[in-house]
Amino acid sequence: MPADPSSLYGIPRPRNAASKKDLTSSSTLAFTTQLSSLISQGGSSSSKSESKTSSGRTRPSKNSKSDIFSVHNKGAQKRAAADLEDDDEESSAFARQKHQRAEDIGQVDAATLQRSKRRMEEKVRVYEELKSGAHLADASSSDEEDMTADDHAARMRRREKNALVDFDRKWAEEERKRLESGERSDEEVDDEDGDGDADETGSLVEYEDEFGRSRRGTRAEAARASRARAEHEDDGTRGEPHDRSRPSRPSNLIYGEAIQSAAFNPDAPIAAQMSYLAARRDRSATPPAEAHYDADAEVRSRGTGFYAFSRDAETRRKEMEELERARKETEREREERRARKNERDRLKEERKKKIQELRGKKQAEAFLEDLGDLGAIKSAE
Repeated sequence: MPADPSSLYGIPRPRNAASKKDLTSSSTLAFTTQLSSLISQGGSSSSKSESKTSSGRTRPSKNSKSDIFSVHNKGAQKRAAADLEDDDEESSAFARQKHQRAEDIGQVDAATLQRSKRRMEEKVRVYEELKSGAHLADASSSDEEDMTADDHAARMRRREKNALVDFDRKWAEEERKRLESGERSDEEVDDEDGDGDADETGSLVEYEDEFGRSRRGTRAEAARASRARAEHEDDGTRGEPHDRSRPSRPSNLIYGEAIQSAAFNPDAPIAAQMSYLAARRDRSATPPAEAHYDADAEVRSRGTGFYAFSRDAETRRKEMEELERARKETEREREERRARKNERDRLKEERKKKIQELRGKKQAEAFLEDLGDLGAIKSAE
């Protein structure tokens, strides 16, 4: 049987692999469209069938360990709810005020009430000063005269900015409320009262303000200054607290000619003080107490040249006299020893000179003898 070259062991090859055709782009698009339509139809049919049938029981998970993000700590939800309630109470506490009776808070002593009253009066005084603009007039008149108008305006704006309350805005709000309610302000009443005195305000007059300074202005300004000065004097006579923004009027001013005799006829307190100072100046100087070194306070017994003097004055004097006498005796012996040494040195020098003289004589005699022997030898020859 002849072998088929196109087959292995005579088995013909299948025709599917040979006759298989490649899918084109058009067939791929048609297949995708048909598959999507089938899937949509299958989903709608399954939803309809599920809506008709009842859902089954949810099966428990095989993993027994719970998720840490789904389980809260014990009591965490209660604490969160309590925090929200506290926040609501704190936010609403500013909008309402709790009034408590004396039975609830207990009795308060008189000292605490007096201190609170004094503090409230101090706050009222400070508020009145701010409201009247007294905090803007803390500079002296000389400083205000030296600065220019621009510097003065800048200083006023800076001080108004540093203030805690904007009284200009507050005044504007009050004016707006007054206009809405239809009330009349004090300035309008003053203006109506001043219309009858228009002939008086036309001329300028000199007047004295509440600080005692001479000013020049209209008659209305002079009248207001006189009223302010009278109120200021009434406050001083009634013993009310003085406004610190206004300087107090000096009480010891001298008007006209006066003889200054206070230096020769001083008052009783000044005379007593002067006599006390004179007595302290003229008294004799008190010598200080005699104090000596205490040798027992420190360990000096092994120091060189140490001598523990007594603290008694008489014993100390005797010890110092004894030391002085020993010092003189030591100096005397030292001088005698130095004199004896000088005498020995002088005798040594004299003896040395005598020895040198004797030695010179012997040398001269020996030299002459040698010369005599030499002459005898020559004569014999």
